[in-house]
Amino acid sequence: MNAPGPADDATSDPWRDPPRTRPGLRRFIGVDLGGGRGKTTAVARLEHTENTGGWQLVLADAKVRYGQRGTGATRDEPTGSDALFRDDVLAEYLLRWTDASTVVAIDAPLVVPPCLRCDLRCPGVAHCVVDEVVWMREWAPRLRARGRSDPGKPAVTPYTQRAVEVLYAGAGIELREAMGQGTGPLAARAAYLRRRLSPQLRLHENLIEVSPAATTTQLFGAARARRAHHGDQAAVWDERKRILAALADDLAFDYVWPELVVRNTHVFAAVLCAFTGYLWATGRVVEPDSIGRGDGGGGVEIPADTRGAVGEAAAAFGALWLAGGWVVVPLAGARGAPRGVVGTP
Repeated sequence: MNAPGPADDATSDPWRDPPRTRPGLRRFIGVDLGGGRGKTTAVARLEHTENTGGWQLVLADAKVRYGQRGTGATRDEPTGSDALFRDDVLAEYLLRWTDASTVVAIDAPLVVPPCLRCDLRCPGVAHCVVDEVVWMREWAPRLRARGRSDPGKPAVTPYTQRAVEVLYAGAGIELREAMGQGTGPLAARAAYLRRRLSPQLRLHENLIEVSPAATTTQLFGAARARRAHHGDQAAVWDERKRILAALADDLAFDYVWPELVVRNTHVFAAVLCAFTGYLWATGRVVEPDSIGRGDGGGGVEIPADTRGAVGEAAAAFGALWLAGGWVVVPLAGARGAPRGVVGTP
């Protein structure tokens, strides 16, 4: 049976409606997940704290290993632990800092593609009756951009991709396939960590999947996103500095050196993950039932050739994201949040 769709309200638009906030969240942990050896895994922790001047967003941690100056307060680091964020070290870090006011944002697939979750006898993609695959089979050809270089390529491969990736691609936001080239080991590690960290971390409640690349593109545009990763090293670092400065007017650094953040790709990505968690808490992200709807496209600048189909596809998508996975992406250009929202008890 197909999952029920959202209420059909063509006027729904997150630019006009009140933000869909998650009150009470004050700690935002970002994880740029690398392989199990830990060398390319980074964490970042943002704290929304109250001071005499009001609420302030503070970067309290940003690191790829323990024991390095300028990455956070050393008093908060455990003694005698492995320096790199291998599985046990990463799990201990997340559990130590997770409480009722915490959300953890990870840039790795937290749900695998539908074929890998299915235990039914397989009739093949063309005849599959699983709701998510049916949706992908119906909508992928309509959401696919024109002028593909390989017109013979299958429209969907539900053993490597999920419906959320198909939907976002139609909206002009390219995400890595959940089990695509280079992401399979990350998806396997993310699945392990999700089980290891349950029930303290619960998907869609205090655990979300994010994409730092999509975050940068949505907030600053594709050209600046490219400049933050490609080109002369000094120019890349300078662009990252400008992005950090623009994330939040009152972003403060507590025992964290901004220079170390911009010089390490994984640390920079972890900070973007954490900031996406902050935007999620303050209602400045694309919601599953809003994408492609209203005058603002649900906060996404959708290509003209797929604009009409995206809203219809999202309505048909309904609640499939609950089991099939969702990637939290900021509204286009949204870098702030309504003042005081996060601090609301």
